Amino acid sequence: MRPRSVTLLALAVFCLSAFNLLGAVSGIQRYTFLTSLPLSAPPLYLILTRALWGLAFAALGVGLWRLKHWGRVGTLVVFSLYVLHGWFNRLAFARSDFSRVNMAWAWGVSLVSLALVWGILMRRKVRQSFHH
Repeated sequence: MRPRSVTLLALAVFCLSAFNLLGAVSGIQRYTFLTSLPLSAPPLYLILTRALWGLAFAALGVGLWRLKHWGRVGTLVVFSLYVLHGWFNRLAFARSDFSRVNMAWAWGVSLVSLALVWGILMRRKVRQSFHH
């Protein structure tokens, strides 16, 4: 039986997938408009990274839901990379004062979300429920 924490995490991962895939679709639909804006990151980069994260999280959500070992390990790795990628984007492309003002808040959210995901998936009971 799937632990409740894994069910909730799988649903959250599916939501992350939907968020990123919708962002990619929206970017494709508004590509012409996006190219006319003075963005600090190329629109194609934004669309492709959203699509990649969306597909990765969709697959991992299935792995978590089905209690597959690769789903647990993959979620630990990919979610950590997702947070790092968010920080890369923030540091490389953010130009607004707002992004500097809320840096502490973003840092806190990053740490709490990483602690939550790692805390859930590293619990002994949860680890034992996943199979190879």
